Amino acid sequence: MKLGVAFSRKFFHLLQSIISAAIVFYMASNNNSERKGFTITWIVENFQYSTLKYGDFLRSPTFIVDTMEKTKWRLVAFPRYYDIEDGFSVGLERMSDCKGPPSIKIDSDCALLTADGSVAEEYNVREQEVSKNHKVHLKYFNLNNGSPETFLPNGKLIIRCKMWKFSGEINNDGYCMARTHIGVEKKSSIWSIRNFSTLKKGKELTYRINSTHNDKSIATLKFSVSEEDERLQVRFITSDTGVETRIFSIKLSILDINGEAVTCGESEPVFRHFLKGPEYSFTLAKKDIMRKKSQCFPDDVLSLLYQCYFSTRLVYEEIENTNYGWIPPQTANACLPDLKQAGNTATANTSAPSVLKRNIELMLQENVLCDSWKVNVQHGWQVLSQYTKNGMYK
Repeated sequence: MKLGVAFSRKFFHLLQSIISAAIVFYMASNNNSERKGFTITWIVENFQYSTLKYGDFLRSPTFIVDTMEKTKWRLVAFPRYYDIEDGFSVGLERMSDCKGPPSIKIDSDCALLTADGSVAEEYNVREQEVSKNHKVHLKYFNLNNGSPETFLPNGKLIIRCKMWKFSGEINNDGYCMARTHIGVEKKSSIWSIRNFSTLKKGKELTYRINSTHNDKSIATLKFSVSEEDERLQVRFITSDTGVETRIFSIKLSILDINGEAVTCGESEPVFRHFLKGPEYSFTLAKKDIMRKKSQCFPDDVLSLLYQCYFSTRLVYEEIENTNYGWIPPQTANACLPDLKQAGNTATANTSAPSVLKRNIELMLQENVLCDSWKVNVQHGWQVLSQYTKNGMYK
């Protein structure tokens, strides 16, 4: 009986500790919106074509946080398992050549953003002590929990990381935007197969595809007619190039006499559906093509158009802008201009005259302008008002 009571007390105290910690964490998370800190938004172009394997790291450009003792950091993305098609982890690394104390204690918030800047997934980490030349894990994002359009808008990965000093105050908010571009090459060409109607069964024709970047072999197309059922087979065989290139999508079409493409097969050009194996095959019935001889190959020359996307392993990076104290409105709202719809931009442009009008009226009312400027502005404003009345600016 005494043992049961003792166990119940221990369990109660443990539960109480867990609840208290949860309350503290919740309050800290809510208070973060009022604390001044530093935010980095990292955009990775063509992330859907990433070739990261277990043990590989994709690193953001390094950034220095002036308001946190000039400490130097970077974000890292890496597969948690075999490759990155299912999900990836994000970490925060403090650089070895970093200024500041040997270790610094921070709170952080890591979020995966959608195209309009809203949060798809988010995770808060409190009271992390980070030493120089040390990485801390922030969040694992499972790409199977949502659609590619949500997690990877336009093939881009958008990570936002907010940092606060665990103790002490920061006077000004800071913001930085970094961009990394993963190289992707699109290769397309026409393969003309002569004497198609009399092509011998079992005979195999070969066409090699090389990278324009370095002239290395990417893949080989092999065309043949089967001996059993006279079916056309086109095999797309990837070259043994290790991790330097990776084929992600292919499309094969037959061109008619007008140069119009008649699709005869394609792989899914969607994230998680890239070609994993060394070979991909298309098959067609020869008799079906022969019925369209006058349309597709009147001179007995079959024209095959192939298109493929593959990674080049080329990566470039840049810091686009850094702000302290004054954060642009679009930054505060986490809106990313390059991912907005064109219609939104057009709407913003049409509202510019009304914004100009309010600003000029305010300056005139508050006597911000000197007399000579007032005359010029008032004259210009009369002209602008006339245009507005005529419907030229609304």
